[in-house]
Amino acid sequence: MEEAVSEVQAIYEKIHHQTEQLSNQVIQDLLMPKIQELCINNNLSNVILELSKKDNYTYRHCIGVAVISFLIGKWLRMNDEELNELAIAGLMHDLGKVKIPDLILNKASRLTADEYAEMKLHTHLGCEMIRNISEMTEQQALVALQHHEREDGSGYPFGVSGEKITPFSKIVSVADVFHTMISERVYKKPVPLYQVFQEIHKSSFGLFDPKIVHSFIMNMMNRLVGDQVILTDGQVARIVMLHPDALLNPLVEAQGQFYDLRHSEHKILDFASNQ
Repeated sequence: MEEAVSEVQAIYEKIHHQTEQLSNQVIQDLLMPKIQELCINNNLSNVILELSKKDNYTYRHCIGVAVISFLIGKWLRMNDEELNELAIAGLMHDLGKVKIPDLILNKASRLTADEYAEMKLHTHLGCEMIRNISEMTEQQALVALQHHEREDGSGYPFGVSGEKITPFSKIVSVADVFHTMISERVYKKPVPLYQVFQEIHKSSFGLFDPKIVHSFIMNMMNRLVGDQVILTDGQVARIVMLHPDALLNPLVEAQGQFYDLRHSEHKILDFASNQ
């Protein structure tokens, strides 16, 4: 993980300072093996824990978004060429932030209206920078531009909606929000993982593409079957089985007692590994 974070930082700095002519293929050769290695890690909880650390946040975030985007693309049955293109789009989605002052990016208090307007420029800046990198596709450039757009038109920079947002941008927007929420920053604590799933699920009714969110939550929860959770009464339980109609309210077992959380007064507070 740390090696991948260092590689991303080096790539961003080379592009920013124009010290080396990079191409899509060079970036793929450097980072795709590391992204794929993280994607096949069987211990998802450990990967999430590593991704959520606050040190070198900008570059860790880019790795996190690339990994989650790659996984979503795989779950949506994209081919290898599409997966590579999507992962690098996720990796480069925040490239424009190298041109935003650190005082704004790392500000612990609320941004002023002027600061927020400047921060939002990273979408335009990133798009133009990616267009100037050899072999990068227009869809990758549009991910940098559109990853803050939302299905209902409430996003930025243009407030476009629905089919005007590219498929890659829709995937990266979910990955971006997921990683942002689980991460610790100077101005916020990480949101508990189970609560993140709840918030993203709720956002599939307006903000995100429902098909993408369903695939994301179903497959993430599938990889967490067998993991321990904390219930609202303080018990530690184990996820036994998912219900297709209620992915976030699975069948769990605690001390030999089974609870179907669709119909139980017990609910999940968080995953035990996040405590």
